[in-house]
Amino acid sequence: MSWVKRLSLLALAGVAGCYSFSGGGGLPSHIKTAYVEPAENQTTRFGISEVLTQQLLEAAQDRLGLMLAAEEQADAVIRVTVSRYSDQAVNFQAEEGVGANVFTRRITVTATVEILDIVNGEYQPDVQTEDEGTALALENLVQKIVDGAQSQW
Repeated sequence: MSWVKRLSLLALAGVAGCYSFSGGGGLPSHIKTAYVEPAENQTTRFGISEVLTQQLLEAAQDRLGLMLAAEEQADAVIRVTVSRYSDQAVNFQAEEGVGANVFTRRITVTATVEILDIVNGEYQPDVQTEDEGTALALENLVQKIVDGAQSQW
């Protein structure tokens, strides 16, 4: 398996392990379209953001059943920032004069994922206060954390 494919699988596994949409129910029913922003790469690993962005585009359509749309027309915006990449030896044997003979390595990718509900995720300042908007945002955040924890165990 190529490093790009392995890296892509690990990146998606890392993202999936950290975040879930909701306890198996998927996205809210009003979200039909999405804009996937190009993934931001804050690491030194070249090419990781392009691979991740392409896989997110495919997953949004194939697995979430969303139509891709321009940001201005989308019901949701998906943002990902890759903040850490590491490749560490996990199974090795020291060899005198050589250093080490590595048998197994582990790639770890850490990313922050935001899925912004453009339809219902914004408050209207003419009829709602910022405190009401903050309360709604925090309520949604806690619900996503609980749903994600329940669906991962």
